[in-house]
Amino acid sequence: MNSGQQDYEAQWQRNKYSLFVDIGIGLLFFVLAKATDDLTFAALVTAGVGVGVVVVQRFVTVDLLGGLAMFGVAMLLISAAFSWFFDDDWAVKMKSTFLGVFVATLMLCDAWLNSGRYFGGRLLRYMPQPLDARRLATGLGVLGLVMAIVNWAFAEFTTKDTWLYYTTFGDFALTMVLVFAVMRYAQLR
Repeated sequence: MNSGQQDYEAQWQRNKYSLFVDIGIGLLFFVLAKATDDLTFAALVTAGVGVGVVVVQRFVTVDLLGGLAMFGVAMLLISAAFSWFFDDDWAVKMKSTFLGVFVATLMLCDAWLNSGRYFGGRLLRYMPQPLDARRLATGLGVLGLVMAIVNWAFAEFTTKDTWLYYTTFGDFALTMVLVFAVMRYAQLR
């Protein structure tokens, strides 16, 4: 095994549990929403499970939360509060749009005002190749804006069921394609 493969394997070993937790929470939202037909309930329960993972993290040695744990917890709480406060299917569907624009704005501010040292720097630990932190934060900010617009389109112009399938499966697939484009853009030159 060469050095690059060893680095990739080490990153996978360090990050796989946080990836599994993220996927599991996303699937839990999908299952609860399908079973109950109540997006607010599904959002609140999955946020509660996410906060529960934070508690469990204190007692286990593997990294369940990834490098942006406190940011993720804050977003879970904002998401839960948004769902609870509005208690409306349309608002729950639009939550991804509103929070996506918010996070994209944070990423872009980090990139432009802080050279990507906060978010870009923390995300570098997950990348299999050396990247420029500022370009990474810029690319992810633009990605967030694109994803917010796509979510808005699905929330506004499709059925709740179609949106649910998109947000669970299509959103992930589109994000992966765009992440590879961002990684290419952020490569050190």
